[in-house]
Amino acid sequence: MNYLLTLGYDGKNYCGWQIQPKLKTIQGVLEEKLKEIFKTEIKTFASGRTDTGVCALKQTVNFYADKKFKEYSLQGYLNTILPDDIRILKVEVVDDSFNARFSAKQKTYAYNFYISRVNKPYLDKFATRVGYDLNIETLQKELTSLIGTYDFTSLSSTDTQTENKVRTIYDVKLTKNGDVYTATFTGNGFLKNMIRIIMGTAFDIARGKIKKSFYEIINLKDRKVAGKTASAIGLVLIDVNYC
Repeated sequence: MNYLLTLGYDGKNYCGWQIQPKLKTIQGVLEEKLKEIFKTEIKTFASGRTDTGVCALKQTVNFYADKKFKEYSLQGYLNTILPDDIRILKVEVVDDSFNARFSAKQKTYAYNFYISRVNKPYLDKFATRVGYDLNIETLQKELTSLIGTYDFTSLSSTDTQTENKVRTIYDVKLTKNGDVYTATFTGNGFLKNMIRIIMGTAFDIARGKIKKSFYEIINLKDRKVAGKTASAIGLVLIDVNYC
């Protein structure tokens, strides 16, 4: 049977999604608990690999197992034995051809930040502090210029293993709620550290440290011309769409 899990997690205590030797990861903990239930090794396949410290409101994961469980029973078993910062929101049985990663059509991430010379402890739990002034109009203009299909070599990690770095961003929105700004990205996929590098670069453009536009940076296809990688705090996987 092919099971599809929808889960949410607080990633601050984990070294990202993917299993890594001697490190605590979301995948490692989940597969350990699945092994307890199914009494055999279980390999999971996620819609994408979130980085160290990154949270998810809706991550999707599938796995194959011979043993049959009712969806609500499996959800209950897992939530009983998983740590409090990982929760199974839904369990479904899907077609054997379904793959959480390769069947995905769109993914949506949000990046939360606030601007302040002094940190605000409550906001620090879910947003990155930007300690300098930003031209918000410039920030919004540059972020929305990323809508379209581009080679994002300049805006992805240098150790990205994916050879094809062309991605399509369908929509970018910048909103504000109280002191917190949220940049929301919807695309067909994102490269390693791509959104964090986009945000770090956008901050540098909006404060005048980088004089080039995103259009110029993308065309150069060189990670060195972009800004630093922004903190993982504030980055959240919001949704994965299969339609």
